[in-house]
Amino acid sequence: MIKVSSPSNIALIKYMGKTDTVNNIPTNSSLSWSIDHLRTYIELEVSNIGADSWAPLTSEYSMNLSKSSVDRFLNFWTYLKDKFSIDGYYVVKSANNFPYGCGLASSASSFSALTKAAYELSLKNGGKEYTSSELGEISSKGSGSSCRSLENGWVIWKDGEIKKKNFPYNNLLHKVIVVESGEKKISSSQAHKLVAGSSLFPGRPERAEMRLQKLSQALINKNWKEAYQVIWSEFWDMHALFETSKPNFGYMNGKTIDCLNIIRSVWEQHSDGPLVTMDAGPNVHFLFREDQKSFCEEIMETYFGDFKVL
Repeated sequence: MIKVSSPSNIALIKYMGKTDTVNNIPTNSSLSWSIDHLRTYIELEVSNIGADSWAPLTSEYSMNLSKSSVDRFLNFWTYLKDKFSIDGYYVVKSANNFPYGCGLASSASSFSALTKAAYELSLKNGGKEYTSSELGEISSKGSGSSCRSLENGWVIWKDGEIKKKNFPYNNLLHKVIVVESGEKKISSSQAHKLVAGSSLFPGRPERAEMRLQKLSQALINKNWKEAYQVIWSEFWDMHALFETSKPNFGYMNGKTIDCLNIIRSVWEQHSDGPLVTMDAGPNVHFLFREDQKSFCEEIMETYFGDFKVL
């Protein structure tokens, strides 16, 4: 039996839009932070039925995947078997310790975990070794952002390669306000295609690359407030693409806006606060510095006690 797990990640500079939808080639570079406490777990067992299959692991957030999601997962497993020269048939069991399909990057953790499992099985059977960047390229064929979940901490995906980045801020405290945990109507894969029709999409890659440079410099200079402002602009840019696509769609709801207004008021009051971002979903992510631990606890208790927080 093979057992592996992989973390989710949250992009601060977003990957939204593709130059190649088949191979998941992004229109721009992206930068993420690995969310180590939100993970997908996978177990591989030899199957005796002459076919590969998927089954859920027991978990607080059982993955009752739709047929299309199971097919996508197993199709990628078939690709991985071919890539790593894996023979035989397997039962692929998986589960998250967080809700899936609601904008918490469960596809990133799932497909990176599946890549890890296939690679570990291959090594066990004497297969060749791959670098992290090579594994990232393989994993990204299943889910683009999954390549960033193969490393911990700050990870940049640029020109087809993943690289760990060292910034002065490490050991960040992650919190996500789960305002809605149901599966979203428009998947991230659909969103990548739809945003190409937005009137705001021309110039989007250039804006993202410019923000990547600004954010990297702000982090190097330990300018936390500047980093917050760049990241705030970036996620609003992405959500503006959703709202101006044809047809338009959106993920934010009233509770989302409440959370954003609350944390903006915290920044206005203290001239300090967490980095704030959102993925393609309604939920709001916070990243606090290590020295903000008591500040984080105070904010969560004072303002977000009625919300589900992971």
